[in-house]
Amino acid sequence: MEFMTENEYIRQYFAMLEAECKARVLSQPAPTDGKSYCAPKLDHWMGCWNYTEAGTRATEPCPPIPGFDYLQNATFDCRENGTWYVNPATGREYADYSACFNFENAIKEMDKDVIHIYVTIALFCLSFVMISISLVIFFKFRQLRCDRITIHKNLFISYLLTDLFYLVYLSVIHFAEDVVLHNPDWCQFLHVITQYAIVCNFAWMFCEGLYLHTVMMSAFTSGKSVIIACLIIGWGVPVPLTIIYGAVRASLKDNIIACWSSESSFLWIMYAPVVLSMAINVVFVVNIMRLLITKLRQIPEVAQTRKAVRATAILIPLLGLQFLIFIKRPEDKDSTLSTIYQYVLAIFVPLQGAFVSIMYCFCNGEVRKLKNSYQLSTISSFRMSRLLSKRAGSFTTKTKMEST
Repeated sequence: MEFMTENEYIRQYFAMLEAECKARVLSQPAPTDGKSYCAPKLDHWMGCWNYTEAGTRATEPCPPIPGFDYLQNATFDCRENGTWYVNPATGREYADYSACFNFENAIKEMDKDVIHIYVTIALFCLSFVMISISLVIFFKFRQLRCDRITIHKNLFISYLLTDLFYLVYLSVIHFAEDVVLHNPDWCQFLHVITQYAIVCNFAWMFCEGLYLHTVMMSAFTSGKSVIIACLIIGWGVPVPLTIIYGAVRASLKDNIIACWSSESSFLWIMYAPVVLSMAINVVFVVNIMRLLITKLRQIPEVAQTRKAVRATAILIPLLGLQFLIFIKRPEDKDSTLSTIYQYVLAIFVPLQGAFVSIMYCFCNGEVRKLKNSYQLSTISSFRMSRLLSKRAGSFTTKTKMEST
């Protein structure tokens, strides 16, 4: 899922202002009325200052960014000689934004944004490490080679790719301001490939639900045919969606800014099928629960329904159903609800892979048995080597004594 912080909105806003200023002001010819004018200028706050008559003061609305009062105006003095006012302390042209700037609010917003970004990156790193360990376990032990684990492997690989690309993309967006403002093609491609990894991740969540439902509904279905279908769905279906999304967004000039870090309605080209797959997974879970309850009722024991609910509840993170509550962002971005939404999303998205690795690898019964047997064999080998070394030592001592 796409989510943005205040810094991303700022950069997006700056990039839009830069493009607008170039088209509206910087590319226009100078007045020909014979008067002296200050040349048009785009300043460091992306304030777009038009041709201004010498000896007058230009005004522009304050940019609507955190810490600024967008109802106030910034000013820029054009001196009598037709040059912009220069700050004596810095020697640079100086537009006065003092009426805009609220220092205390800006510091609070910046601190909150920095904390949000570092927490998100740290959680992605944690998830990346845990998923990597899980994949090593799955590939190391031959005893874990079965259709179910094959589906898990592909799901975990999609988590690994999502975490990796998201980490790189977030780092570029938040710590490489020049890249965001210049908006190179590779940065746009990084955005697209990140979206591909995310959609693949959700596609494999759908494959998990499809596999479980198929196995429970029909014991005679070939596991190989299901695996092939899942490979096509998991890695193949997102390809045309990604190509269409990238082509449509690149065709519109207004969207080729800020490494495409802003939210766009075109993301629904990719995420509409994702939402549909999650809705189908809900149907799968309901049907699986129904089948479990039907089978458990044949056993003369109390609270079978409760057991079925518990058994299907652990499928929720595996199938990504918790993301259904994040489909719609609160419209008021300054509200408490929007803040809660941002932080909950910043926790759930990075840690999704970690949750699944804990539940379906580290807490997996087969993995735990293998771990215990591996530890026992290691201990036994260690004890055997010590015993052999002791016997070898005693044999050497006895041989020396006999030779003496």
